Parts: sequence; structure tokens; C-alpha cells
Amino acid sequence: MKKKLLTLGFSAFLITPISHATEPFQIFTTLDSEVYTEAQPVTAFIDDFDAPLTSGDSAFTYNVFEFGVGYGNFKVGYQSRFDYVLSFDADTARYLHTEKNDLPFEDRNYVYYLDGKQSTTNGLFVSYDFKFLEFEALTITPKLTVFASTHFQDLTVEGTVYSDEIQGALTVDSYFSKDILFKRFTPDENPSGLGYSVDLAVNWKINHDLSVGLLAQDLLYKTEYEKSGFANGYTTEVPFTENDDGDIVTEPTVRLATSEYGNEVTHKFDMPVRIKVYADYRINDLFSTELMVKQFDQDTFSQLKARMHFWDHWAVIGGYEIKSEAFLLGIENDYFGFNIQSDNLDIDKAYYANVNWYLKLAF
Repeated sequence: MKKKLLTLGFSAFLITPISHATEPFQIFTTLDSEVYTEAQPVTAFIDDFDAPLTSGDSAFTYNVFEFGVGYGNFKVGYQSRFDYVLSFDADTARYLHTEKNDLPFEDRNYVYYLDGKQSTTNGLFVSYDFKFLEFEALTITPKLTVFASTHFQDLTVEGTVYSDEIQGALTVDSYFSKDILFKRFTPDENPSGLGYSVDLAVNWKINHDLSVGLLAQDLLYKTEYEKSGFANGYTTEVPFTENDDGDIVTEPTVRLATSEYGNEVTHKFDMPVRIKVYADYRINDLFSTELMVKQFDQDTFSQLKARMHFWDHWAVIGGYEIKSEAFLLGIENDYFGFNIQSDNLDIDKAYYANVNWYLKLAF
């Protein structure tokens, strides 16, 4: 069940700020799912990399599932989280696409660059809403999460590879709980990791109609993994030759330090900061609108949402996001919300997908 929840969830915190209820005690749960890929649609990126190649140099998923309780301005609860961030050179994507689909290589050096981070964590969080200004118009909410982790990847590969030959110059800097690069240096036991993250949310209600806010996620993020697997080293250019018997002959030009034979190390792991800035304007009793800009590592998304309000605090939501080219549909009130966003209804053709919901019971 836990793996199913993590599959549905890929991001952190809440995309849509929730109105604070006046009741002092509450029970709440949230699940937020976000995935974005370039060069290939999401399904092909994860599976066989066999769709037509498009431009791009990044991919990510972020998730968080939370269940907690709140009293007044104070909240505490359980968090389960999975994150994955990947940067790559467009030439590397072309090389991998050519290799996986048995296409002809060009006779040239391909730039090979991959920089990836992945982690699965489970822990406890605590947050507090600090209220300032007249009518408590300004709310600043720091949030601390302390977690344990046994699954992670922290990988950088950089250099060149020539065509489909066994030659090139590469530098490898890799730490992991499972060796996905060489397939042979996985530790006998998963490394033990303890860490923390700090988020900061700011909301300022400028007047009755206009609010602005900021979400800084993973403003601080540190994990220390003990007995981590690793493979660090380099190869140098074109030392491979073939003798008369057809055997490959090479000089010793590969230097690689690994965690083989129990040589695990302690590794310090971090994640990039994500920033979301928004402005929410109530046009009249029936309509409101929100503009949000999201900065995730090297990707910036701008999103415009419109709400139509009805009944008692209910609203239907529609929106569009630049860069992901994704449309948003949803429904929400102070205690329940569900949003879904994608650039294509056919998941096999989608490069972006986001699902999130929240449920809050107040007493």
C-alpha cells in the first residue's frame, strides 16, 4: 500500500494554499503528485526511451504524503516522501535514444553528462503559524521534518563517448544504496540515513481581495548516510586496440574506487531548493484568480488559475501553465480539495502530470 501511495505522489507541500479554519483542533491528510520529463514522454522516459526524441535536459518527480493533527497554529504529523531530480545534456539523451533503439550512431564524440539525485524518506514534521500585523494579515510558517532513509542515489557522470565504440573519457562520482550504473557494487545492507528538511511558507493578506505568498521548499535539506555504496573514478581516451586473434587489448587507464569488499563510506546528501511565488486576487463574489511562478532546479513554470465560487466556500478551478503546457481542473473548499493537471489526457504522450488532494476535519 505504501508503494502505491508513493507512486501516486511525486511532490511536496501544497500547490494550492488552504484557507485556515477557525476551529482550534483539526485532523488532516495531503497527497501531492508531480512529474515532469523532457526529451521523452513520462512513460517512455521511465521505461524504454523509445518515443520520438524531443529537446530537453531535465526531469523530476516530487512527492509527499502527510497525515497529521493541528491545534491552533501548531501542526505535527507523519510524512512519507519520494523525490527524484535529473539533469542531462541533450547530446546524452540523443546517445541513449540511439543506443536503446538500435539506431545508427554518428562517427563523433557525444557529450555524456548525467547529474541525478533520488531519495525515499519517512519521518515526522512539525510546523507553527506565526501571525503578524493588524488582523493577523501576515502569516509566516516554518516547517521542520526529521526523517530516516535507506534508499538513495547521488550520481554525476561527465565526459565524452565516441560513437558506439568502447572508448571515451568519463568521470564518475556516484553514491548509492543500489548500484544502477555498474550493477556490482551494491552494499550487502542498505545504508542507514538520518536527515532533516526545512520549509518556509509566507502569506500576506494585503487587503480583503488580494493576497501574496511564498513557499520555499527544502530551504535546508541534509541527510547523512552511513555505510553508503560508492564508485568514484575516471577513464581516459581511446586506449583500446584489437589484436590478430580478435581480443581487446588495453592499457590500465581506468581508475575506480568502489565500495566493493565492505569499503562503504559516510555520504552527505542534499536536495535543491524549490521556490513558489503566488498572488491571489478575489475579483468579485463569483470569481477569483491566482498567478503562480514555480522555480524547480533549472526549470521555471508560470501558472494562471481561475476559480468560480459557489455554495458555502466551494470553488471550481481551471488553469493553464506555461512551459509544461498543462491544463488544470479541480474543486476545493476549506476542508477538501482535488486537482489534476496534465499536458495530455493520454498518459503515454504526457510530459507533465500533477495530482493533489487534501482533506481536513476541524472541531
